[in-house]
Amino acid sequence: MKNDAYQAIKKITIVGGTHGNEYLGPYFIRKAEQTERYRDNAIEVATLLANPEAFAQGQRFIHHDLNRSFTPDILVGSQPQHEHQQAREISRHFSREALDQHFIIDLHSTTSNMGITLIVRNDSPLNLHAAAYVQQNIPEARILFSDVDSTKAQSLNSLSRFGLAIEVGPIANGVVRHDLFETTERVVDLVVKFLTLGKTREVPRLPDEVTVFKIRERVPYPRDSEGELRAMVHKDLQDRDYRLLEAGHPAFRTFQGGDIRYDGEPGYPVFINEAAYYREDTAFIMTDKVDISLKQP
Repeated sequence: MKNDAYQAIKKITIVGGTHGNEYLGPYFIRKAEQTERYRDNAIEVATLLANPEAFAQGQRFIHHDLNRSFTPDILVGSQPQHEHQQAREISRHFSREALDQHFIIDLHSTTSNMGITLIVRNDSPLNLHAAAYVQQNIPEARILFSDVDSTKAQSLNSLSRFGLAIEVGPIANGVVRHDLFETTERVVDLVVKFLTLGKTREVPRLPDEVTVFKIRERVPYPRDSEGELRAMVHKDLQDRDYRLLEAGHPAFRTFQGGDIRYDGEPGYPVFINEAAYYREDTAFIMTDKVDISLKQP
């Protein structure tokens, strides 16, 4: 990995409303702007409401998932779908900045029992170190490592090498919960603090290694020959995100009352029964639990 863990970040942008029915981010941004929360921070902190139209309508998106819209063909294309146009507008917004010195914090919420999850989408040490710093201060936080942007470059975070997506849950769509709002504030403040300490050369000491959950595969819902759902997530699996799932454990319950047992390799499921993933035919995402060194090569 390239040794950029403590590169001086010149600007931080906090993004909310990438999904319009996830309300924690937009209301965090509104409060941050009204209170000038980061006005005197040593690093410039900006905010961005990513999909105002979807937020105003309380919908995840208007035509297409914005967080799947940052592919090269969309960013240089002329597709008329609302989110594709929005992705190009956001890309142009960020292109005016020095992206090699820009850190993006993308705020999300989930209906799954994910607690505090920090999603690292590439192998930049800075991203992993920022997540480790949050975990050091909030031990129950977990780090999810996804290489989606190195293979598909679809998320908003793919606009810069530096950034994190923050997921908190469980929370229903279109809802603001006081406890999870405060959690979001605390996590964002820690990320901003970590990056600011790096700028002032007061880098905090981190552990030698950190445990992460690395995405392995998506597990689909059981369906019949016509593509109709024939089973739901089993009650014994529901809400057991980040807990070991082994072969033979009930994973689904058919609507006729039978159990379908997991028959894959052991792992740690996440985003179990996430509401937004029904349209993507994902019942849960299986991960492997691994330790990654934080020592610089």
